[in-house]
Amino acid sequence: MKDSERGLRIAAIGALVAGTVLVGSSVAGTAWASSQQESAVEHASAACGLGADNPSASGGTISGSGSRAGCGGTVTLTVQVRKHRPAWPDKVVAETSRTGFSNGSLTASGGCDGNGTYFTETRSSSGNKVSSGRVNRC
Repeated sequence: MKDSERGLRIAAIGALVAGTVLVGSSVAGTAWASSQQESAVEHASAACGLGADNPSASGGTISGSGSRAGCGGTVTLTVQVRKHRPAWPDKVVAETSRTGFSNGSLTASGGCDGNGTYFTETRSSSGNKVSSGRVNRC
């Protein structure tokens, strides 16, 4: 066999091996990515989350409910109803807090502070926070 033919055969075998490795890693990569997507969906469906409902007002009292769902362990959960004040810190008009809270809802009630924009804020001692929509009340 001539050296040039041997070199071509080695090059052809090398190209076949490289192609096989690339296709195999592509298939393995796709399978891994698919597995990761399924795992992410499982975690998302069982994710721990906070909620905050728009405040409601009746007879001079304003109330807002916050919640925690799908969570393990316990935290201190704080729910506040706040009145938005442009160019000033928002005013807390109602607040409640419970330690050792796992899952469920908690409602804060307080007196209206005149007509304005109010919202509910739910905070967890783990550092998570969520706010409701802003609504005109009182």
